[in-house]
Amino acid sequence: MFLDRQRRAGRYLEWKVRLFSVAAILALAGIYTDSRWITGVAIALLLAGFLLRFLPVDAGSGEDADEDAREE
Repeated sequence: MFLDRQRRAGRYLEWKVRLFSVAAILALAGIYTDSRWITGVAIALLLAGFLLRFLPVDAGSGEDADEDAREE
């Protein structure tokens, strides 16, 4: 409802979308073929995408500098 238009996209957004897309296709293939290991790989890829959120930001990254400048 109330969007913050000043906020930028999250870190590693492209990688998260790619991992989700591949995991979704693998999950559907695993369900279709009734293969537990393919479904397990899909779940592992989804967890990897989730864990990208917790990776540290590089000190030289411009994202943090932009956020600090906006806050002041």
